[in-house]
Amino acid sequence: MTSSRLAALALCCFVTVGCGGSAEPERAAVRDEGAAADAAPAVADEVVSERIVSYFKKSISTPGLTLNVTGLQDSEIPGWRKGTLRAALGDQSQEIAFYVTPDGRYLLRGDAVDLTVDPLEEVMRKIVLAKQPARGPADAKVTVVEYSDFQCPYCARVYETLENQVLKEYGDRIRFVFKNFPLASIHPWAEDGAVASECAFAQGNDQFWAMYNGLFAKQSELTKENFEEKAVEIAKSAGLDVDAFQTCLQERKTLDAVHADEEEANTLGVNSTPTFFINGRRLSGAQTYEAFKQVLDAELAEDEEKS
Repeated sequence: MTSSRLAALALCCFVTVGCGGSAEPERAAVRDEGAAADAAPAVADEVVSERIVSYFKKSISTPGLTLNVTGLQDSEIPGWRKGTLRAALGDQSQEIAFYVTPDGRYLLRGDAVDLTVDPLEEVMRKIVLAKQPARGPADAKVTVVEYSDFQCPYCARVYETLENQVLKEYGDRIRFVFKNFPLASIHPWAEDGAVASECAFAQGNDQFWAMYNGLFAKQSELTKENFEEKAVEIAKSAGLDVDAFQTCLQERKTLDAVHADEEEANTLGVNSTPTFFINGRRLSGAQTYEAFKQVLDAELAEDEEKS
């Protein structure tokens, strides 16, 4: 079963709460969350977990699907606890957050949203900007973060837009930060490209951008079989320490850095490339220059108004 189908199946477990006879308890919990929490004494976590799993097991009939509850704890919402329901089938799994009353009677699916927090600032707090491949001043008023895949054709298309239009037009008014998000399941050499870019970055920021330019420029020539040879050619023409670069690439010394980018992207809900965050505002896909311009101009204008 594909991960997307499993995700849909796991989500279906929770949709049944709001799409049939069980929708009313969910609404009741929202109407009077304090009363719901105080209506009955709290019960043990084990009892709550068993009740949740039992409820959703009755809603589905897929052979081999397992459900378990993890991470039950007090939540940021008074009178509610929170946890995660994990649905697994073979080597595929999906996790869905939920809130539950301490007595284990009412359950709400999803994540709580604090309306007092700026959502764009919250996004940017999740993104590591220090010691990352970057261009433009660190104090620029607008930060553009891209999660990309060197083998992705749409990433190559937007690379042309960024290099030939956006970065030339906006110059030092913006900072551009690159993150790796290789889609290895569909792009055979994408992870190799990510590792190679990080190996170049280990030698310096300029060295990273030379590898970045080279990998996108030669995208159509690269294969899983010739990747190392072509990457070494790029490194050599860019003046990198070729021996150090090749050793790094062969031993995959920077794979942890790639995984760190991937984990960060997952916390932001990134599931395709290219995905951009402009001061926290999300843009997905191979955006046109006009689309970038609209967001960038709005962000720059807003900053001018504040100052």
